[in-house]
Order: sequence, then structure tokens, then C-alpha cells
Amino acid sequence: MKRRTEMHITLLLDMIILATLLVTSASASSENPSRSQLYPLPSLHPLPSLVDRFQLDQSPGLQSATEAAVNNLPNAPVSPSGPSSGTKTRGNWELPSSHMIANVPWHQQQNALFCGEGVLEGVYDYWGPDINQKEIADVARSSSAGTWSFDIVRAGHFSYMSSAQGRFFRHDVPTAGYPERAVGYASFPYSSDTFWLTDLKGLIAAGIPVILLMTFQPDGGGGHYRTAIGYDDSKGIIYFSDPWGRDQKHQTKKTGITAWTYDELQSGWNYIAEGENHPYWGMIMMPWHVNVITSGSLNLGSTATVTADITYPCPSPFDSSMYPAKDVVAVIVLPDGMSLASGSQNIFLGDMQAGSTVEAICTVSINKAVSGKSIMVQTQGLVSGQVPEAHWNGVSVTYPPYSYTDAVGGNGSVQLKPSA
Repeated sequence: MKRRTEMHITLLLDMIILATLLVTSASASSENPSRSQLYPLPSLHPLPSLVDRFQLDQSPGLQSATEAAVNNLPNAPVSPSGPSSGTKTRGNWELPSSHMIANVPWHQQQNALFCGEGVLEGVYDYWGPDINQKEIADVARSSSAGTWSFDIVRAGHFSYMSSAQGRFFRHDVPTAGYPERAVGYASFPYSSDTFWLTDLKGLIAAGIPVILLMTFQPDGGGGHYRTAIGYDDSKGIIYFSDPWGRDQKHQTKKTGITAWTYDELQSGWNYIAEGENHPYWGMIMMPWHVNVITSGSLNLGSTATVTADITYPCPSPFDSSMYPAKDVVAVIVLPDGMSLASGSQNIFLGDMQAGSTVEAICTVSINKAVSGKSIMVQTQGLVSGQVPEAHWNGVSVTYPPYSYTDAVGGNGSVQLKPSA
């Protein structure tokens, strides 16, 4: 009873704050206060030059995390270092009997409405730079109704080509992508009338956190987002990173990690949110994987070939026909002492289907010693989507439907070693 009372008090305080925001929202409606409307949108920021667009993540752990996830995607063979015992077969992929994704950051939601922002911040922080929940809220058009599932997916695509369409925090509206990351992620939803536990475990075993929409408690309650990050077949439990945190700190030791049994998961995940047609809704987002290798001599005066294998990830069970990438380009960033022998710094690769891999190849000349330096390949493609109307609860404010085109991608690098 005490736990429930504390939660209700917290919800009440959060709603008082929200009410203040809504009063401000209502007073900002100018031309026709009785008409459902959105605050005026800022004009789009001028597009930067091609090279300036690639303000991507340079953290050492990002490339290795992405590589591990891509190499172990469900429906792909297990790598030589993959699980060798205690496994179950899933197609040609062997699942370990337990797995916990390491180093998934936990971020507590900033108020009672922001479970979507909390899980998104954690997944952003896992793959790349941490992004402020206030920025996420405006991109995901969060409101008194919370955050709609379609806007969660849209937030993953958000890039320098777009301006946020929400106004929960009017002074934090991103107008040309997130300041922390200019290019969006591969982002896909999936829902089904069938409980897809095996596929979920396959994603977790591949190192891919999965955002789920479910009820707050296994036996009911309102909708709540959690991120699935681990499982253990011997105990029959699934592990979540839960952004709520307020009345869970004693049981999670402030890690945000909670556990449900598989039966509880099947019950609580069997939830159809407004705007969705099926229960068991899940979503992933992750950067493109770019594997860069060199061949040929790297000695002074020689030429070498640089090859980048570029993967637009879309693991099973997500639909690879969604969000095809148009006008894919790879930008080759060479270190001092190396120059292009032929061709362009920008390699245009046409269109890519989600789940596919393409090659970008160039020839370089070695003009100075380059040992210890790195070649970077930065990639992007354009994806398009649309989101429906998103209403607020309790007020005559509605976010209108809109379409968008955004740049999604990733980068990779290789450190150069002296030729033998």
C-alpha cells in the first residue's frame, strides 16, 4: 500500500507540473483559441555541407558494439567466438541459454509521462552520444498522453534534415537534428498477435537492446515502455532496464534493472496501444555498420585499396521492406600522408534495402608515413516515413500528422599498420 501511495503522490506532482505546461500551451494559441492547433514551427536550418553532416560518434566502444551486433544478427551464423554450449537452435542461429547485454546505460524518466524518453535515452546512450530527454520529448511529440509508439520509431530516424514537431519544452526544440548526433539510426517497429519470445532472445543475444511497450504491472495497468536487455532460461526470466525507477530503487539497487518471468512477460506484453493493431510491440534502433579494410602496401610511394562493407541492419523479425534508404553515400576521410589516387572522396552507392550490405572501394596513394593513423568511412542514406495525428489528453491541442525524410547511417574506421 505504501508503494502504491508513493507512486500516486509522484504522479500527482508530475501532473501538477504538466498542468502548468498545458496552461502555457493554451495561452500561446493566438489566431483561434478554440481550434486544435500546434505552436508555430521554426523554419528548417540550412543544410550543412556533405562532410559537415557526418558529426557521428567516435567512441571506441561504438564500432565494436555495432560490429558484434551485426555479426551476430538473428538468422545469421554464429561467429567463431559465439556460444558453444547451453544453446538452443533458432534457424541456423544458436541461442545461449542466458545472456545479459553489458553496459546498457539506465536513465530515469524525468516525469511520470516520460517512460518513452527514458528508454530512448538509454538506447541512444548505448549506441552513441547521450541525448537530453527534453530534446527527445519534442522530437517524439510527447504530451499529456505520453509518447505514441509511432513517434518512438520516428525519433530514431531524426537527423539534421528535420525540425522537431513537438513543443513540450519550447526552449529545447531541436531545429536541425539532435545537437549531440546529426545523423539518425536504423529504426524499426514490430508487433504480432504471437508472443515472439525466441526472436526477442535472439536480438538480446546479438547485443541489441529492444524497447517494448507493455502494461505497468504483469497483470495490468497503463502502458509503459521498458528495454529488454537480458534473459535466463534456467530461471525463466527476462531482464529489463526500466526507466520508472521511483519506487523500484530498493529492488533494483538503483541500476534500473528489473526481472519478470516469461509468463509475466507474455501477460504484460499482450497489450495493444492506441494506434496499433497488434500486441507484443517492440522496436529497435542501431547505427549502420561499416567495416573498413585495406589491401596492398602502405609503404611510402605505394598505392593501396580501401574497401568498406556497409550494412544497413534490419534483423529478424523486423520488416526489411520498411524504410529503404535512398541516395546512399560513403565519405572517405583520409589521414595526413594519404590521398586519393583516383575517384572522389564521396562515393555514391544508389539505394539500399534494409538488411543489405554494399561495398565502397577507392584507391589511395601513400605520400608520408601513415602507420598508427586511421582511415574513416562515414555513411548515410535517406529514409522517409510519416506519423499520424497525436492528441493531448484533456485539452484541445493536437499534433498534426506529417511526413519526413531523414538521413540515417553510421561510420567505421581502420587503424593503419606498417606493411611487412
